[in-house]
Amino acid sequence: MKSLLTLVCCLIALITNAQTEKLNKFHLVDKVTNKPVITSVAIVKAKLSITTEKDGVFIIPGDLKKMTDSIIFSAQNYFDIKMPLKALSTLDTIRLTRLAFKTTNTESKFTRDTLLNNFNGEDVGYFAGLHEDTASFNYLQLAQQFYIDKINTKLNTLQIERLSFNLDDKYGWGIYNNPRLEHYRQIEFTAFKLRIYDINDATGKPGKDLCDSIIVIKLRSSERARINLKDYNINIPHKTFFVAIEWMRDYYNAHYTGIVIPNLKSRFISYKPAIGISPITGKKLNIWALNTNHDWLPYATFSPFGTDLAIKATVGYN
Repeated sequence: MKSLLTLVCCLIALITNAQTEKLNKFHLVDKVTNKPVITSVAIVKAKLSITTEKDGVFIIPGDLKKMTDSIIFSAQNYFDIKMPLKALSTLDTIRLTRLAFKTTNTESKFTRDTLLNNFNGEDVGYFAGLHEDTASFNYLQLAQQFYIDKINTKLNTLQIERLSFNLDDKYGWGIYNNPRLEHYRQIEFTAFKLRIYDINDATGKPGKDLCDSIIVIKLRSSERARINLKDYNINIPHKTFFVAIEWMRDYYNAHYTGIVIPNLKSRFISYKPAIGISPITGKKLNIWALNTNHDWLPYATFSPFGTDLAIKATVGYN
């Protein structure tokens, strides 16, 4: 926990110049139960975001009354809260209101299935989530939009390709014998949240969650996540849906990525995992990105080549 709070303080201090001022500590809790809630905390204009740990605690340094930015608190199954940073000056607890989840699951037995967005995983060579040109990757989620020619189907499985390094010692790099490189032994470890969204009929963007369970995927050295979702009974009511990766922007997933171009050397804090871009180009862009203002926007960084994320989905139907 201390490492996470130190990271948060260092990031926010860059925009507040408040390194020597007091630390403002807050608790994010369920409004009814008062239990801590793991929450995504985003500072909008500064494009900074972290994910709290299980205790729901976060810290902001400096004089809150002088801050002009806005902050958004977001947790699955809860209403988002957006407020001016200075409004926190009179608070020490933020209470989140739980959403009433209406299930769309059915008791149908699905006898057939179909594979969506098929590709050869060995051909994946581009990845989203590290940095973009000379800027850090500031999106909170990336979502792949899928299409199927039937309604009321069931999402059964997913396969997600991510960037993976093979940093063992077979090449004689001395990783396990060199104390300075010891931390690379855990470079493969990562965790992320999986979100499944219905379409927002009014905007065509990701809408409400189709699964009320919080699905956290943990990976070690594998470059591929194979996820069985049958027990979650996720019903897809329309002919399109979205599968999203939600980054857990915490100390566990944080690492530095660097760029070196003429006259510029920069290091950015990135968060694992880096998600693959499909090697097959589609006719339209099917990737959406959630920014720190919680707006869903088309993710065109890899266009015109990268129209889809390297995510396969198996859907059951009758």
